[in-house]
Amino acid sequence: MIGKLLKRIVQAGESYLGAVTSPCTYCAVSVKQYAAPTSLQLCARCAGQISWIVEVLCPHCGRAESCPDCARRERRHLKISRSAVKYDEHMKEWLAAYKYRGNERLRWLFASMLYTAYKRHEQEYAGTGSIQWLTYVPVSGDRLEERGFNQAAQLARALGLRTGISVIPLLRRSRDTGKMSYKSRAERLKELKDVFAVDEDGIKQILKNTPHRPINIVIIDDVYTTGSTLHHCAEAINGRLDANVYGLTWAR
Repeated sequence: MIGKLLKRIVQAGESYLGAVTSPCTYCAVSVKQYAAPTSLQLCARCAGQISWIVEVLCPHCGRAESCPDCARRERRHLKISRSAVKYDEHMKEWLAAYKYRGNERLRWLFASMLYTAYKRHEQEYAGTGSIQWLTYVPVSGDRLEERGFNQAAQLARALGLRTGISVIPLLRRSRDTGKMSYKSRAERLKELKDVFAVDEDGIKQILKNTPHRPINIVIIDDVYTTGSTLHHCAEAINGRLDANVYGLTWAR
């Protein structure tokens, strides 16, 4: 009885005040702004699907479980890497909508989620000083033509707007490696060997516009699987630049 009465009072208040609504950022269902469960402006259903990584168990890659990949990596080119969410079935569907079905408006949602992860781990990123540059994992010409955009570049630029950190295209691919999601760890390591190189114009810009040392860079990507891609990118950067290189991905 009391519950029904409260519901009627709320409905009457909404009618009188004209409750402001906006579409859920993911599914577009109408959501009353005061009722959105997160600052991401999501409906309750979509907000409940997010599997945030809150507790980090692997200090290197930020995984929420024990990590065999980091345990057997002989040399680490990344200082650390952190991620926003676990790459479960819901998050795979979200990424597919953005990356493969061309729903580019989702980059703002994903970037906001990245920003949440960055702020959550900001003290870890600041271990060697403030972050001065964001860069991103490049895609091959074939992938760019097929997809029409580089999701990592979009996320980096959107995150740069949120953080005020400069974004620079520092890396390029020397060849197409095909879709890495279908490859084993050993195949990834073989395929990615020497595939990334630095952009010399980017190196010059960083050296010219970074008055304070050390140089601290964060590489942005959508998904961290085994870490091979980010580590090879960091290796390429470290081969040309004395810098501390970190990783930040949307999912792990």
